[in-house]
Amino acid sequence: MPRCITPTRLARATSSLSALLSMGLCLAGCAALQDPEASRQETVANDPAAMLRIADAAQKAGEVDGAVAFYRRAADLQPGSGTAQIGLARAQVDQGDVEQALATLDAAHKRMPADAHVTATLGKLLVAAHRPADALVIFRDGLQQDPHAVPLLIGQGVTLDKAGQHAEAQQSYRLALQVEPGNAAAQTDLALSETLAAGRMAPTVKSQVSRASGATAVD
Repeated sequence: MPRCITPTRLARATSSLSALLSMGLCLAGCAALQDPEASRQETVANDPAAMLRIADAAQKAGEVDGAVAFYRRAADLQPGSGTAQIGLARAQVDQGDVEQALATLDAAHKRMPADAHVTATLGKLLVAAHRPADALVIFRDGLQQDPHAVPLLIGQGVTLDKAGQHAEAQQSYRLALQVEPGNAAAQTDLALSETLAAGRMAPTVKSQVSRASGATAVD
């Protein structure tokens, strides 16, 4: 039987958070581990909420590989968790793997089409990936599930604005404001859309708005 790595040995071997976190899963399944904390470690390794907390901590610490590993673990433990799927996709984007992030969100969307946050995140990432036509399909698909989902109405509006369809975009923002009259994002986007439609926004400002929208694709 292979020798187990105890937490003490592991801490001495490396100070990398991602390595510590990745080894944590192995510790939980090591049958020969003679540690009174073994059962607790195993419990943690099978707790999706704990995995999400560890993943969040890894991402905040800049340990992207560790974040991906633990978001994936949380997603595997709880496939219906939109939070885990979005977290995994966000970490994959941080890794530079936008295509894998899109695949993660697309699979999650197909598995839980009624989750407006998963759908909205997928749509925004498609826009950021310069696939507005695909994004529009996703937003409209989500709105068939829930016509009053504010994130989807706003996302649809932004996508339509990028396509130059300002009247349709403004209708989408106004629908969002009917649901949530004080929604700041919908108010701001509606004002921007009206300015774009009137041709009053300078090209440099348009570019800055577009870059800002893409930078928060999976937030």
